[in-house]
Amino acid sequence: MRTGYPAARELRRERMAGNWGGASDHIGRRWEELGMEKLRDFVESGAAWPANGHVPVSTISLAGDDALQLALARSGLQSPDVIVALQDGPDSRTLQALDFKWNLEFASYSQISADALRALLDRGVAPLQSLLVKQLGDGPERLDTTDGLLFSPELPVNRWFLQSEANGRQEYPIENQEVLFQKVDPAIFFQPLPGWEMARLLAPMDRAEGQLRQLEAAEHYYRVGTGLLGAMGLLRVSVFVRQPPSPETTEAFAWFKERVRQPSSDALLGYAERMMSARSVLVTRLKNLTRSPYRFMHLMESLRTRGITLPDREEGLPQEEKERWGELLRRVAVEHKEAVYRAGLRLADTGMSDPDALTRLEVESGRFGPRARGHADRLIAQALQGSAG
Repeated sequence: MRTGYPAARELRRERMAGNWGGASDHIGRRWEELGMEKLRDFVESGAAWPANGHVPVSTISLAGDDALQLALARSGLQSPDVIVALQDGPDSRTLQALDFKWNLEFASYSQISADALRALLDRGVAPLQSLLVKQLGDGPERLDTTDGLLFSPELPVNRWFLQSEANGRQEYPIENQEVLFQKVDPAIFFQPLPGWEMARLLAPMDRAEGQLRQLEAAEHYYRVGTGLLGAMGLLRVSVFVRQPPSPETTEAFAWFKERVRQPSSDALLGYAERMMSARSVLVTRLKNLTRSPYRFMHLMESLRTRGITLPDREEGLPQEEKERWGELLRRVAVEHKEAVYRAGLRLADTGMSDPDALTRLEVESGRFGPRARGHADRLIAQALQGSAG
């Protein structure tokens, strides 16, 4: 178990392992949920707000509304997690962006700048406009914006990052006054998340159960535990299975312990890393096989035989034509990928190993090209017939 601030390489290691089981996504979503509760408590407490002369009067969450999130994504602009309405006078309000960031290493000033928020408000995203009018009773175009804040847990790595060279090299380094640090109870934070039960099995094996009361140690064991669960789910099925069933925690813990001579969380992780590294070689071979053999140049040739000429590059197409033929290429690619997976599963069902199945498909890969061209020709005929009609 590490002590103090871990080396960057160790941090990368546990993050990469954790993501076998989606640890970063789980942590991010949980922090948005718990962070919003803490933010509202902070505002209601009347604690000093780090904006001179401003008092927060309203917190408007932009999460949890699928229609709003889709509209914001389509705007092409960065959007914060929360918009805070600040009162800076009897008749004067200002809007401020706020983002929940578990790790400041992945934060950026551009996510919370006054200019970025102003650009988003001026874009006139209809669901956002309606939400703000409903919450504020006024249109956002009538309100000023100010530089925003990051809302982060009190972690040594976050304090370290503010003083780091990596932060200093950014065009706009994140400053201390731009972060609202919060104390977080590890048990309350991690207990609802998948993988926490595994973390609670790993820590006693290292004689470190008491360290789970420290947020940094709890995060370490959570990422490793979630990663081991995810790894087992992948390792016990063929690479041709795209949605492996989730393993039961005690089963996964026992499975790894049986394969390690002197069990510890680090030893279990090391075994999983070796197995996942070998699996990644197979996954790369599979990805190469699933690449569509039918490209834009093949589409041009097919259309040319029908008296239709396209520009040499897809970028030269008018938007409507780009969408039309781009969708056709996408459908051909999806069907090709499905064909490869179906063929692989059939081989795996006969008892053939993944390496042997991939070798067989690589040897026989030439048959996938004519299949994809045939599918494309049928789609082209349908498209042209529809245009003629």
